[in-house]
Amino acid sequence: MAGQNKNGVVVQSVDRACEILECFTGLREELGIKEISEMMNLSKSTVYGLVNTLVQNNFLEQNIDNKRYKLGIKLFELGMLTHRRMNLENEVKERAEFLSKKYSSTVHLAAIYHDMNIVYIYKKDSPDSVIIYSQLGKKAPSNSSGVGKAIAAFLDEKLQNEILEINDFEKLTKNTLTSNTDIKKEWNKVKKLGYAVDNEEVEMGLRCVAAPIFGVDKKPIAAISVSASISQITEDIIEDIAKDIKQIADEISFRQGIKF
Repeated sequence: MAGQNKNGVVVQSVDRACEILECFTGLREELGIKEISEMMNLSKSTVYGLVNTLVQNNFLEQNIDNKRYKLGIKLFELGMLTHRRMNLENEVKERAEFLSKKYSSTVHLAAIYHDMNIVYIYKKDSPDSVIIYSQLGKKAPSNSSGVGKAIAAFLDEKLQNEILEINDFEKLTKNTLTSNTDIKKEWNKVKKLGYAVDNEEVEMGLRCVAAPIFGVDKKPIAAISVSASISQITEDIIEDIAKDIKQIADEISFRQGIKF
């Protein structure tokens, strides 16, 4: 049950809400307030408040006919995100070794989430290339990182504009693009080429080549990249790396169900 991990602060109301969700199993697909109250040893008024909050946020749904509750669509959406992430990680792991060894580089996988954040979810370092800035779970800037640009470039214009509106892009290096006009031009260039290059835009001395991975709806869901120092990824091999990266990204996209 929720709340078993005692490391750190536990918010009681959130902990109880998690316990309510765990009351629903394959044998108990629908429950009423009274049943949940008895299972958790809480008053019906307390349970009702928690359940109503979960309903408002689509974690639970109410059956109109019998007034009982069942798991909501939001849990399905989050579960699909987790499933997709795990599938993507497995797909990339099979190919990361090849890329890392061939180019003495670090291989990254970043995925786009429902809040439009692009986050690093997998990383394979090479003994010759250990990238510090790209920690797992860290946001990948859509204006400067290879994976961020590779994904953002293939989003529809409405979503691109949303990204530009909600982000105040930081000037990480002298090469970082921060104006909306310049970023839009860069995204258009990436879309035309089919791959993105981070040319010392996140950190001086580092270069990255990335390509998008698409889902069944032909929308970008992730990106894979090769990152190393500019002495390792020289300008004359960028196109060779891009060819490998695009081929692998297309293979993974195909296995996600997309038909080009």
